[in-house]
Order: sequence, then C-alpha cells, then structure tokens
Amino acid sequence: MRFRLDSQAGPDVPAPALALQQIQQQLADQQKVWAEQLNRDPAAFPLLEAQIHQAFGQLADRLVASLLAQAAQQQALAQTAKKK
Repeated sequence: MRFRLDSQAGPDVPAPALALQQIQQQLADQQKVWAEQLNRDPAAFPLLEAQIHQAFGQLADRLVASLLAQAAQQQALAQTAKKK
C-alpha cells in the first residue's frame, strides 16, 4: 500500500527519519524568511507568530503521516508473515 502527502497524486510519505530531516531543512529555510519579515516590519509580529504556529502544525501533520505510514507497513508485513 502506498501512502502519499496532500493527494493521491502527491509525493510518497517519507520514512520518519527522512521526514525529520526534511522538516529540519524546511524550518531552517523558513526561519530565514521569518527573520527577514520581522526585520522589515517588527509590527507584523502578531501575524508572523500565527504563521509560525500554522507552519509547525503542518510539519507535525507530516511527521504523524510518516509514523502512521510506517506503522501500517509493519502491520502489513506482520500479517503476511502470519499467512506463510
């Protein structure tokens, strides 16, 4: 069974270790953007804070999907082993 992000045509859900690496890279890249936004307009902090919370929620969802996909694959393997 294949697990995909965002839609049936989306990219495959990565393994948890890879998902964490991708999340770390996305956060590093996004942190630069957030810092630039704050430097340009310190008064925009409340909006920026909301964006950060939303981004972390989306990244958490990606990790959850990765963990669920991994668990589902392991259950499939266990079921196949029982049938043999």
